[in-house]
Amino acid sequence: MLYPRITKLNGKETLVLNDQMCGFKEHMTQEHRILFLSGIISVETDSRHLLLALDTLSHDPITIQIASPGGDLDTTFLMIDTMKLIKSPIITIGEYCASAACLILASGSKRYLYPHAKVMLHLATGQMGGDYKDFAIQHKLMVNYQDKIVDILKDAGVKKSKGEILMDIDRDFWLEPQAAIAYGLADKIINKEIWEGMIK
Repeated sequence: MLYPRITKLNGKETLVLNDQMCGFKEHMTQEHRILFLSGIISVETDSRHLLLALDTLSHDPITIQIASPGGDLDTTFLMIDTMKLIKSPIITIGEYCASAACLILASGSKRYLYPHAKVMLHLATGQMGGDYKDFAIQHKLMVNYQDKIVDILKDAGVKKSKGEILMDIDRDFWLEPQAAIAYGLADKIINKEIWEGMIK
């Protein structure tokens, strides 16, 4: 267990045993080193600290199940930094990986997709405000984000030039699993044998 659980029983604090209470996410994290990245990626939902904690317990593989429409790029970049920083190999499994979530999928050391998964990439998006000087600063930031996205994709195995990648993702670029594998965003379709090897 990562931490003890305490509850009150008959007015006294009591340690709750692992087999007595545990949500499915806690169970999968503690017993099988499987994390869930669900919903919009943000500072509140990222699991970088769990990756660091699990890595201190052992350097066995950690699996991240991804079902996300994307979200904050700064949080995504830091998540990928953490994945690369720790010694534990990171296995990513994609269910629905759009936008920033696709970058996390692609950054795994082993990358799987469900047979009916959806994958999507597009240009960095954001809202701008302020005067023309603020717009210039924000435009520079968006160009920097674009460069980082391309670098992450090329590092993950996309065998295209920067110009080709930017052309592909100029609009929403949807990929079925086999097309995503061919593009370099994942390695294989997950099957029963692969899954059973992760939870044995």
